[in-house]
Amino acid sequence: MPLVYVVVALIAVGIVGWIVNRYVTAPRNARIILNIVLALVVVGIGLWLINTYVPMAGSIKAILNIVVVIATCVGVLQAIGVWGQVVRLWGDLTHHRLQP
Repeated sequence: MPLVYVVVALIAVGIVGWIVNRYVTAPRNARIILNIVLALVVVGIGLWLINTYVPMAGSIKAILNIVVVIATCVGVLQAIGVWGQVVRLWGDLTHHRLQP
């Protein structure tokens, strides 16, 4: 029965996202934030479903969780437009050479 509730919740999130992006006149920043929150809810529910209902070794499950969290962080940074600055900063830090 809990699986039915999860499916209903995912459908509700999809409908809310569609209505907000289609009919609500809101500033672009507010829509981006709402889409990020809805995406985080979907990713969280999906990860919970995998962790609860898919039998796998604990080490594989831990690796999967880490990969999903890192991918989600990168997606959020890309959505808010900061990812390019993070990559540039990482390049500056790793390619820094001291002048003699």
